[in-house]
Amino acid sequence: MIVLFNLLMMKKNCITLLFLLLLAVLTGCCEEKKAKTVLPPSKGIPYELLLVVDRTVWESPVGDSLQAVLKGSVPGLPQHEPMFKMLRVFPENYVQMYTTMRNTMFVEIDSTMDKPRLAVAYDVKARPQVFVSLKAPDLNSLEYLLMKRRQEIVDYFVESELKLEAERLKKRYHRDTEQAAQKVFGYRICVPDEMRSMKQREQFLWASTELNEKDLNLVMYTFPFDPNADFADVTYWIGKRDSALKKNIPGSRPDQWMTTTWEEDIPIVSLRERSLDNRQVWETRGLWELRHGGIGGPFVSLGRIDTADNRVIVCEGFVYSPRTDKRDLMRRMEAALRTLEKIKK
Repeated sequence: MIVLFNLLMMKKNCITLLFLLLLAVLTGCCEEKKAKTVLPPSKGIPYELLLVVDRTVWESPVGDSLQAVLKGSVPGLPQHEPMFKMLRVFPENYVQMYTTMRNTMFVEIDSTMDKPRLAVAYDVKARPQVFVSLKAPDLNSLEYLLMKRRQEIVDYFVESELKLEAERLKKRYHRDTEQAAQKVFGYRICVPDEMRSMKQREQFLWASTELNEKDLNLVMYTFPFDPNADFADVTYWIGKRDSALKKNIPGSRPDQWMTTTWEEDIPIVSLRERSLDNRQVWETRGLWELRHGGIGGPFVSLGRIDTADNRVIVCEGFVYSPRTDKRDLMRRMEAALRTLEKIKK
């Protein structure tokens, strides 16, 4: 009888222990889920950046360098437009209301450090959010690190904004253009819903808003992959670009067609090789014009090698908006380029 009683008690204790363990797991899961969802939405308009900087840094020549980096010209535009709309506060004024800003850069001098340091963190106080921290033991090392890694600093903020806009586009985009891209190239892409005009040719697609101002455009084309080609040569990409656009985007007269803007036999473009979402791409920025047409504007293109089909696919966004700023228009098109993905067969 005593043995039976002990067995029953042991069974009861085991059940109780299992219940407590299950409760702890469920509570932990709930707390973990809650922790992931408690962050408030971040504040700030697109490409607005808060700079939290030591007063001694701001009042030194490094302050001028910070403005040159954060308020410098967006590359590839025909006129000056600042990289970001910058707001500045000193650390003692960095209060609660600022902690949920979407883009924030902290710059400070810390004499206890042995070398300068650049760090980045995401979704710290809000979501989505990017914090970039630049610390150094003295002004000279601070400026050296700032100028050495200026492109990386800018990319942290710009890429975060482009990713956010790309996610918006994936929720609302022009379905006909997406279907046409799938049919012609086997790729999916999400362009703004207002880009409802579309033209298709062999291995070429052009979607546009067809407006006289703030006109958004996207083109896609391919060419055969040449393993011996010099992909680091900007003229290689521009030669392929000008050939495709001359053939597919003519003007109203026989001597008119879309082309890259050249000066003294040099294309007004920049090229850099990048890794985006673990994919190797070549990013080209510059100016386009209608030959003998008197109109033009900026463009950005991403080229990538499609090894499975032995070809190179290029997606390009360009705008025509002669009387307005073009930064946000171009960045919206650049976000659309980020949505490109190959359809799995």
